[in-house]
Amino acid sequence: MRDDAEETRLRDRLVDMQTAEASYQRRAEDGDLHGLLTEPGLRRHTNDNPDPDKQALLRIYDLGMVTRKEGRALYDRIKARALYGNCPLCGIGEVDTLDHYLPKAHFPLCSIMPINLVPACMHCNHDKGPAVPGSPDTQPLHPYFDQLGQGRWLVAEILPTTPVAVRFSVQALPEWSDELAVRVKHHFIEYDLDRRYGLKAAVHLAGRRHRHRQLLDMGAELLRETLREDAESWMQSNPNAWETALHFALADSDWYLTKGLDEEQTLHPDV
Repeated sequence: MRDDAEETRLRDRLVDMQTAEASYQRRAEDGDLHGLLTEPGLRRHTNDNPDPDKQALLRIYDLGMVTRKEGRALYDRIKARALYGNCPLCGIGEVDTLDHYLPKAHFPLCSIMPINLVPACMHCNHDKGPAVPGSPDTQPLHPYFDQLGQGRWLVAEILPTTPVAVRFSVQALPEWSDELAVRVKHHFIEYDLDRRYGLKAAVHLAGRRHRHRQLLDMGAELLRETLREDAESWMQSNPNAWETALHFALADSDWYLTKGLDEEQTLHPDV
């Protein structure tokens, strides 16, 4: 049964929603994403200053946007923004939901605002959660507004272990501000990307081991050249894909080219 009074109240909030979106756009384009948390136009919901229409605004998202056919079309269009269907927060997960950059529990006016809705995988959506950052340094990256440039900032290191392990990290670009460098590194840690990329790399290396062994038998420099060509190819697609960082690190690893393929790398648990 439709609540006409609630619908009338929400129509009366349209101006508030438009003001909130304009304030959001202005702050974000000015590079002041942390300032969104205290922006008056966004009407942050708190115990001391609650939004009386919070639950109704959240229902618009849950029932009107996620469930209803008309709203779902917009929901799916926003999901489709993600290149190759990959989560822009991690680069490896499959997009299957939308993340509220500003959590809807704290910013109900932003619950259906397209610039606040980011395609995400369930892993990243869960890791981010509803928490509000306490400082500019811990402000999450916003895929629509944070520009990291085209340089390589994701790097990898081959660890001399059996099986081969790979450590990933962030190497700040010279053009980044100190604050952006800290935020990117925090994002990397918060979303557990070293571990997640490392798992991907381990599976990849297990699958390529035989081919790498064949190339090594024809000469270490041939293997190095092939790995570097693979790295350059990946770089054309994405300079900061884990595959790009992995292949550059393999090509630069004298240990991998001399000893890394000598021992059995694949461990099979007994069944």
